[in-house]
Amino acid sequence: MISLFGVADPTVQRALLELSFAARPAERDLAVLEQAIQADALTDGQRRMLPLVAKRLPDGGLSPFAESRVRGTYKHTLYRNHLLLDRAQRLRQALLQAGWGECVFLKGVATALTNPHGLGARPMADIDLLLTGVQRRPQEILEFFGAQGMLKKGASLRSITWVSPEGFEFDVHWYLHNWALRQSSVDRMYAEAHVIEHGKGRFTIPCPEHNLAHILAHGLLTPSVHYDARWSVDALSMLVQRPVLDPARFHSFVNEFTVPDAVRVAMRMLVEQTPESINFDRDAVKELASGVRRGRPGSFGLYYRQPGPGDVPGQVARTSLRYYLKAMVRLRLLEPMQLARYNGESFWTGVRAIDFPPVSTPEFGRWVLRGIRRVLKSRWSERASVRLKS
Repeated sequence: MISLFGVADPTVQRALLELSFAARPAERDLAVLEQAIQADALTDGQRRMLPLVAKRLPDGGLSPFAESRVRGTYKHTLYRNHLLLDRAQRLRQALLQAGWGECVFLKGVATALTNPHGLGARPMADIDLLLTGVQRRPQEILEFFGAQGMLKKGASLRSITWVSPEGFEFDVHWYLHNWALRQSSVDRMYAEAHVIEHGKGRFTIPCPEHNLAHILAHGLLTPSVHYDARWSVDALSMLVQRPVLDPARFHSFVNEFTVPDAVRVAMRMLVEQTPESINFDRDAVKELASGVRRGRPGSFGLYYRQPGPGDVPGQVARTSLRYYLKAMVRLRLLEPMQLARYNGESFWTGVRAIDFPPVSTPEFGRWVLRGIRRVLKSRWSERASVRLKS
């Protein structure tokens, strides 16, 4: 069963959600959090909820040790987010000066800037931004980021990840995601984006409808985010504010996704599994979910994998051989075909020049075999270590 709580401890997860969003903190939830902190039992995703809990924590609700841990996470997150926003604004200014145009900041920046509990309530691991047209000028974008002193960490069909000299990561998208490879989705997000004036500068972020859709789909289809249900915190942070959402704008955006089912499933999970003490317009969310189209048969299974006992919340998912092969079929066959079909441009231009892995038939075969060997080798080493311990 798909669960709002991922593979994390459901008792702790429920307590943290209620402490973050319920009208009044409950004594039982504070006791659960106290015990988890004392035992150092919080997962990575649950630690990321502590800054939000800190803003709603009653004085004396926890022991001095536990309270300092919770309140300290807010301060640490606040200082780090200010630093990240400063670096993001410097990059935005450099892009504008170089003629790349305005960028749209996704996920962490958008959520942190609109969180009613302040900038320190939502941790950011990196900066995600959408910059249209990058794939059409590959050599220029490589030279631009090289001139900024950044190193390329990785590339995919829809984005390229850069690491700054300070160690901050910038994930630069030209398409929204692997499940949203249409240029029209990018154009929609740009056309409806909002501008927020902040002390660090001007930030363009997605409108609430597009932001919510992106959070839901990304959360359910990205293993490291889904397995400890980090996405639900961002979604509820929006929904408890009871925003007025435009159904037509929401549905026209979501229904272009390759896997719109993820958004519908995630919304139903929020309605059915969120504790009753958390107040948001469940009827409105159900109504939005009912208007999301169904994707092609089997498309959801190509992108989603149910968490298993070997998966560790907050870490890279343990990749089974079956899921690995499905991912390879998507990355090397289906998604390049989608690019050509949706955007009318050859896969061999644009992203291919940004050093995307080889896609010719012989190279693809060798690449898959290397991946299979790597997975099998890791399994053999795991078994060998178990035998040695026994």
